Amino acid sequence: MEADIKELYNSPICNVHNFLCRCRSCSTSETEYAEDFVVAYIRKGNFQFNVFRNELDAFHGLFLINKPRYEYRVKHVHNLPDECTIFSIPGEVVLALQDQTRSFDWFFNDPDRQSVLLRATPSTEYLHHSILSLLQSPGTPRLWVETLITELLLQVLSSNENLTHIQPFTIKQKTYYMPIIERVKSFMNDNFMEDISLSQLAALGNMSVFHFNRLFKKITDCTPYKYLLCIRLHLARIQIRNTSQPITEVAFSSGFKSLDHFSTTYKEYFGKAPSADRF
Repeated sequence: MEADIKELYNSPICNVHNFLCRCRSCSTSETEYAEDFVVAYIRKGNFQFNVFRNELDAFHGLFLINKPRYEYRVKHVHNLPDECTIFSIPGEVVLALQDQTRSFDWFFNDPDRQSVLLRATPSTEYLHHSILSLLQSPGTPRLWVETLITELLLQVLSSNENLTHIQPFTIKQKTYYMPIIERVKSFMNDNFMEDISLSQLAALGNMSVFHFNRLFKKITDCTPYKYLLCIRLHLARIQIRNTSQPITEVAFSSGFKSLDHFSTTYKEYFGKAPSADRF
C-alpha cells in the first residue's frame, strides 16, 4: 500500500505513527506483516482488513486491534483516503497490559482471533484527539503524553466481547455522513468547555437539527449531549487521578458550570464521588 507514515512518538511504552494513505485507486495491497501488537484508530476512510480467513470492514470511529506476526492484506473500499493513528506496542508492555485488562482475555487467549474491530467511545476518542494534538505541538511533556497513551490503551483493551458487534453502514453513510460526524466530534473535543448548542453542531454539517441528532446517534451510538458529557467526565477523572488539582478547578476546567452538578453527575456515572476517586 502506498502511504506516508510518519513517526510521531517513540518510547518504551509504544511507538506512535501517523498513517496517511496515498493510493490513487481502489486496490488490494501486497501481503503485509507487523512485528508488534498494534492498536490503530481509524480517523478517516474505509478499508477491508483481511487476515487469515477473516475480513474486517474497518472505517472511521473504530479501533483495529492486530496481534503480531500474522500476515494480512488491505483492500480499499472507495476513493476516500484512509488516515489512521497507529500505536505499536512491544511484547513486554502487552504482557503488562494483559495483567490489567482481564476483560479482554477473550481476544488475547483465542488463537483463532488475529484481529478485531472495536467501536470507539467518547472517552477513547477524546484521549486519541488529545494525544494527537499534543504530539503535533512542540515541547509536549513526555510524562503527560505517556499518561494519556497508557489510559487510552487500558480503556480500549478493557472492552468486553459484546462490543465487537459493529453495526453495518452503507457506502453513502461512510463516504458522506461519517466525515461530517467526524468534523463535529473534532469540534466538540476542541470546544468541550463551551456552551455548545445542538443547532450549532447541526450547522457544521449543514443539516436540520432533527436530521443531525438522528444521524449522530446512529453513527456514534449516543446523543450529542451524552457524547459531550462523557468527554467532560472522563477528562475530569483523568485529572483527578493524575494531578493534584482541587476538585473545584477540575470541575470548571472540564466544562461544568456548577460544582454541585459536577459532583452529582460524576457520582451517577462512575459510582463514587470525585474526591473518593482520587488515588
